[in-house]
Amino acid sequence: MNDPRKFGPKSADHPSIGELCPACKKPFAPGDYTTLIALGPGDDPDAQARARAGRAYNAVAVKVHWDCAAPQ
Repeated sequence: MNDPRKFGPKSADHPSIGELCPACKKPFAPGDYTTLIALGPGDDPDAQARARAGRAYNAVAVKVHWDCAAPQ
């Protein structure tokens, strides 16, 4: 599995500023670093079939703070 990609730092006008991180429940703030956690193929039948076949697919993902996802 690939290491998660680190995004950031967030600018003050980034659209996700103020949204809550699903991991720690704290809002995203300017200067934060984030990453995406893939959850799976979601409810798309084609993506589900590709995932079951071991092929590439577009995953549903959630944004979390980098420190919430990074191994300590």
